[in-house]
Order: sequence, then C-alpha cells, then structure tokens
Amino acid sequence: MINKWFTTMECNGVKVDTIVDKTDLVEGEILTGKVYVAADSDVEKIDCIVLRVVKRAGGSTQIIGKSSVELVGSVHTKGSEFVDFEIIPDDRWACEEADEIIFQTVLVMGDGTEIEDEGVITYTFLED
Repeated sequence: MINKWFTTMECNGVKVDTIVDKTDLVEGEILTGKVYVAADSDVEKIDCIVLRVVKRAGGSTQIIGKSSVELVGSVHTKGSEFVDFEIIPDDRWACEEADEIIFQTVLVMGDGTEIEDEGVITYTFLED
C-alpha cells in the first residue's frame, strides 16, 4: 500500500512543505520525497532544514537516518524552491512490535528558532 505523507510548517514568512513519497517501506526500498520552500522575501532567513529518521523504543530515541537540506543551487519553480531527498535504510531500522519509526522535519531559522513536525513510517524486513 502506498501512502504519502505531507506536512506544512510556517515561520517568519517562510513556508516549508515536506512530502514523503511512501510511508510504508519494505526492505530494499529507499525513503524518498521532496521539500518545498516558499518565502516572502529572502530564503536567507533559513539556516537549514534537517530531515531525521528516529526510532523510539522502550522510552529511548535513537537517530537512525539524517539528511540536511541546503537551498543553494536547488530547483526554482513558481517562486518557490524544491529539493529531492533520499534516506537509505539499514539494519538499525529493524523494529520490535512496540517500536516506532518517526520521520521528522526540522526548520531552523537564522535567528535560532526551530519548528519541528513528524509522522510515523513503517519499515518491514523481508524474511529469509
């Protein structure tokens, strides 16, 4: 089953949309998507956009995948910019039934303000 995940964050005239192409992954698939950025004026207001995959297990949280988005040289369309991303899963993505894998988008502004949004994804290992 293919499920897309979409989130929108806004801060100081900057709007960031994150689209995850597929939230239910099986072994061998890559977590992919796009980050769209639209700003009232300069995107210099943005320090960076961090994409993280974390595993929550038994009260602890572990980062198991990470990517940073820089807007220099990204593609422009209709007054906004977009950047494709890929995060490749590894053995750390293995989960027990009670564990969760969370995809987080963190918008870090030049003044240090951070806004975060997250959603649950699933990753299934194929059995031998």
